[in-house]
Amino acid sequence: MLIEVLIALTLFALSAVYLVEGAFVATRTMRLMKNPRESEQLFLWARSEIFRIDDFEELKDGGDLPTHRNIEIQWEVTSVEMTQIVDLYRVSLLLSHNGSDELRMDPETRNYVMLLLRPNWGRQRDFISDRQRLVVDKKELIRELDEDRPFLLGDQSNLDLSDFQ
Repeated sequence: MLIEVLIALTLFALSAVYLVEGAFVATRTMRLMKNPRESEQLFLWARSEIFRIDDFEELKDGGDLPTHRNIEIQWEVTSVEMTQIVDLYRVSLLLSHNGSDELRMDPETRNYVMLLLRPNWGRQRDFISDRQRLVVDKKELIRELDEDRPFLLGDQSNLDLSDFQ
């Protein structure tokens, strides 16, 4: 009977050790996984704040954005390209932060590419000639489609494209 009790206590001790070790591993993993999620949330918040900027020159200059976690996010626009859609621009944004010892966050850098609809950017000297050429091309395409397929639009002989800018 003494051997049976010793075997039962040994099995209980081993199971308790593995249970506690499993809990520590799970806690450590959760703590390690928490940092990338916090960093990702900071970058998503910063991206949304930056893309609220409507002024092209201000966006192009880049800058620093303080966060609620006392981490400063540095950002710069690496490229802005017109697309084949009038007033739609492809913007590449580089975000980085230096991390935080308090929050156990390592320095990180992310690159985001977004499509932004910005009608007022077409007036910028960087885009005005390309935009005008694109508008002319789109007007010609609409005229060609109108001539080739009049049955789709009905009788549009009085179609005025001069309002399309």
